[in-house]
Amino acid sequence: MTKESFCDQLIERLNEKYKSLDWEVRILRDGYTSEEQSEIDLIKDTNLKYYGNQEEILGGDFVLLESSNGAVIRQEIDYLIESFNDDGWDYVEAIFEHNEITIKLTGGVASRISDFDSMKDKIIVRMLNYERNKTELEGKVYKRIGDFVIALYVLAFADGKEMYSFKVHEDNIDAWGITEEEAIELGLSNSSSLFPPRVYDVNHLFGKPEKEAGIYMGKGKDSPNIKLGEFGEDTFTAYGTPNGAVSFFYSGVKERIAEMLDGEDYYVVFSSIGEFHVHKCFSARENSLKMVLDDLNASFPPEEMVTESIYKYSVNSGELTKVT
Repeated sequence: MTKESFCDQLIERLNEKYKSLDWEVRILRDGYTSEEQSEIDLIKDTNLKYYGNQEEILGGDFVLLESSNGAVIRQEIDYLIESFNDDGWDYVEAIFEHNEITIKLTGGVASRISDFDSMKDKIIVRMLNYERNKTELEGKVYKRIGDFVIALYVLAFADGKEMYSFKVHEDNIDAWGITEEEAIELGLSNSSSLFPPRVYDVNHLFGKPEKEAGIYMGKGKDSPNIKLGEFGEDTFTAYGTPNGAVSFFYSGVKERIAEMLDGEDYYVVFSSIGEFHVHKCFSARENSLKMVLDDLNASFPPEEMVTESIYKYSVNSGELTKVT
């Protein structure tokens, strides 16, 4: 099927599916631009989301679903063609249904963003690579550490490994009447409660671990005597989220891991947004860890990369520093 034929059929199917829901369907071609400011903003927003820039000329072919209330669903035509070739029209339509659900879930929360009492329990944090996201981070709230950031989000919905959230703008913090530092601390506290830190051995990759497994931040009888291997074969994550790497920054986690490693300094490898690994400094070399991290970053989607560097935690200073 040619791209033109696919687009014709796609428009027909989407018009049929959404005609009673007040959505308008249109195709925007690679190189599209406009003199209307609203269209320029749409082009820049699309380029930012898909290509990390804010050019005023569209960088690819897209189909748009636009509702009368300003909501927009957009998808790359090439991606939809690949999806069609893999699984047919049912899968293509499921992509739009998923986007529709996301908009509904986030839209209701976003409409109350200025109300701190409504938001305070939904404020969370996520980790992002700075260079890959710096344009998108403009005007948003985050704390930079080395080549990554801890960014502030509002959680709309989370279920298992799927979650919907959106970044917090600096203006929202002003409306809340708190500082950015206080907001990030609140986000860390909420994230720790909503997505508790866990540690699993390599076998967790072959099956879904139980929520109660891997507890290492419990107290009293709920704090098992976990001792980690010297070569970082265990995986630190957070239960119920694909963004477990940020759990390293939960209150007390850095110090607890030091205890589990006999009180020694250790390297931290943020292998993806989902997890991190630790290695005693005497048992691992920085260059070897960097080679492993480079391989992991090359193997996974770019949006899952947190860092290109290895970090070291000092027990004496309590500081995390970049070493490669």
